[in-house]
Amino acid sequence: MALGRHGKSLALMMAALGASLLLITLFSIWQHNSLMSEVMRGLNIMPMHESMLFWMSVPLIAASLMLIIAAIAIFLAHQNREDISVVGLNDKESMVVGYLIERGGMAEQREIAKGLGLTRLQTHRIVSSLKNRDIVVVERYGRTNVVKLKADRVKQLGLRAP
Repeated sequence: MALGRHGKSLALMMAALGASLLLITLFSIWQHNSLMSEVMRGLNIMPMHESMLFWMSVPLIAASLMLIIAAIAIFLAHQNREDISVVGLNDKESMVVGYLIERGGMAEQREIAKGLGLTRLQTHRIVSSLKNRDIVVVERYGRTNVVKLKADRVKQLGLRAP
């Protein structure tokens, strides 16, 4: 699943949600234990209340830790990826150029649509625009189009060559 430019934002929100859930859970355990210890101080029974709330909170603690770990994984996955920004291209055109670069400079048009979550019509229009700007070459193979980045244009645009 391609998260595009929103990957880091998603990771940050997940980490904040996980940390908040963890802090609220731990605070609730501490508050419950403090109150129950005071209430039960005069009673001569075993203080089971401390362990009971902890075991009831284990799923919340596990969920918050999983959110934090998933956020770290998403952040690390997006940290290695370079953001492609080419002067004069809109966001979707930059996404297509970045997709092509990640795949060695060439991909089928339907792969681009599927990989970026675009419709066939959107992909056709974006590829046509890139073709008109002399950034890509479109070659027809049977019923499919293969889109290739022009190596000389990649160098001119200052991107790493495929």
